[in-house]
Amino acid sequence: MLNRHIHRPALAAAAGFSLLEMAIVLFIVSLLLGGLLMSVTSTQEINRRRDTDSNLTEYLDALYGFAQAMGRLPCPATAASNGAEAPLGGGVCTQQHGFIPSATLGLTGPVNGNGLLFDEWLNPFRYSVSTSNGSAFTTANGMRNTTIGALAPDLRVCTAAACATTVVDSVPLLILSMGADWNTFDAADIDETENSGEATIAGYRHGNDSDFVSAAYIEDTFDDQISWMSPSILYTRMIAAGQLP
Repeated sequence: MLNRHIHRPALAAAAGFSLLEMAIVLFIVSLLLGGLLMSVTSTQEINRRRDTDSNLTEYLDALYGFAQAMGRLPCPATAASNGAEAPLGGGVCTQQHGFIPSATLGLTGPVNGNGLLFDEWLNPFRYSVSTSNGSAFTTANGMRNTTIGALAPDLRVCTAAACATTVVDSVPLLILSMGADWNTFDAADIDETENSGEATIAGYRHGNDSDFVSAAYIEDTFDDQISWMSPSILYTRMIAAGQLP
């Protein structure tokens, strides 16, 4: 009996953990879980950006196809047009900077309460189109009746808002996803402001001039994704379809 009383505390100490040891274990576990959560979040963002790139490519193909079939480009949709171009039939667009006219193009995908096709972050894709040459690009026979050499799209894409370096000019149209930070917009970020912070129409932010920015992805700083139509490819496809000259 005496021996058991003597050895029991020693056995308990050997079998248990001290408070310090438990704290160390919990700290290590929290680090591992934190790293795992960061990895999962990072992977989700990569996948969303990849899917958005794929969508932008698909939508550009649809726009080329529309031009080949109709001889013009569609006008942007507005918040009130339920995903259709505004006005129907083209001409002078209701808004130069609006949304992808998914209903007019026959695109499928998730839409918001205004019928606007939205991206991986539940924000509608933006769409801007050239208004040069009396809106020739969006008017029936407008391009056919204008000398190709005289067509001068008024959109350009630069590496920064100041547009000191141009990526491409003479862009007939472009489409844009505002990325994950669209709902935490910071007006101090002049590059993202150039793309979608210059005007607010019906509660939606838009660009309001001819300049846009395509820059390297920087988390929490610049995460816009932008694609544009090549005028050379547009002309080539329309000529092949018999829409030009």
